[in-house]
Amino acid sequence: MQPDSVVRVRPLSLSKRLWDLDWDRVLPWTFEEIAVESATFDEAVPFIQEHYPSIFGTDASEQRFLASPMSEAKHRFCSESDVFLFRVGTRAIGLLLANPVDWSTYYMRSVAILSEFRERHLLTRFMERSYEPLRKAGVERIEGECSPANTPMMRMLVGQGFLVTSTANSERWGSTVHFTKFLSEEADTVFRRQYCYVPPFKKKLNSTLEGRTS
Repeated sequence: MQPDSVVRVRPLSLSKRLWDLDWDRVLPWTFEEIAVESATFDEAVPFIQEHYPSIFGTDASEQRFLASPMSEAKHRFCSESDVFLFRVGTRAIGLLLANPVDWSTYYMRSVAILSEFRERHLLTRFMERSYEPLRKAGVERIEGECSPANTPMMRMLVGQGFLVTSTANSERWGSTVHFTKFLSEEADTVFRRQYCYVPPFKKKLNSTLEGRTS
């Protein structure tokens, strides 16, 4: 005898396994009439199929870079990632996919908001509320990438204190700028000391001149 229905068990996310960070306990958050909820990847698939081609320009007839079809491995990976759906009532108007990279790094993999809601600063407001639960879980840095031509996203990341930490070229995404926001004060201090500190030019020049005349 077969059961009348099959209950699908939600995969345990990597965030839950690594950090015991359960977004179902943290969310939902609301911004006016817009709710942000933790969701499964399967719940996000309809939004991806309907809106990603127009948002990211991934129409098959105009494909510039190497497409990544939904293989079983990709589905398993996305199912263990964190999925955040932005909704107005039952309508999905935005999506954010994120996942741990290692034991202390969180990666924003994909963000998409419908054009009519982009002036609401939803991503900025979401990020500002996400820092504390991530920091409490032991996350030291958040990373993300975007096209250098994506001016609104570049401005948002810089405004949120993200630093440019690298650039990359790939067959999948083209040219991208890699950003990092350090949630750990110690990690932020070390990075700035190693890569961002430039001695005052005047002082350095004077020292050089003194060395030549001595």
